[in-house]
Formats: sequence, structure tokens, C-alpha cells
Amino acid sequence: MSQDQAQVLSRGTNSAVVQLSGRAFPGIHLQGDTFAALLVQLADAARLLRLDPGNRAPLDELDDAVGELERFLGFYEATLSERGIRRPY
Repeated sequence: MSQDQAQVLSRGTNSAVVQLSGRAFPGIHLQGDTFAALLVQLADAARLLRLDPGNRAPLDELDDAVGELERFLGFYEATLSERGIRRPY
């Protein structure tokens, strides 16, 4: 097992912005259950759209998942801004 160091720059409800040693930019750490739930939500929506392209419910699920990812990105960007770190994109 590696003994690498990481600095937690900010903690959120189900995520954290973390700077790994040797990396130029921080990353986002998501709790495993949060990541798994997002993946299931996206996969289910894609499957349902393939079965019934006219069904609006999967698009609502996709919108919800995109909104969750946008909140994580906003948290990441706010943390970088507060610490004077430029975005990697």
C-alpha cells in the first residue's frame, strides 16, 4: 500500500477538494456511495432512453444527475478561487 500524502482543501457534504502530492491541480473526492448512485442514475436513464426514446422520465433523471455534477464542480471551483489556484481547464 502506498503512503502518499494528500491535503484536504475543503470538505463538502459528500465530497472534498483534495490536493494529492505530486499533482499540479486538486481533484474532487466523492464518497463511494455518492459516486455509485450517480453512476446508477446515469446508466438507468441511458438504458430507458434506448428502450423508449420518447419517455421524458429518463431525461429528468439525466437533468438531476447533471445538476448534482454541476454542484460538485461549483464547490471545486469555489475552493480553487478561495485559495488562489487557477482552474485546470
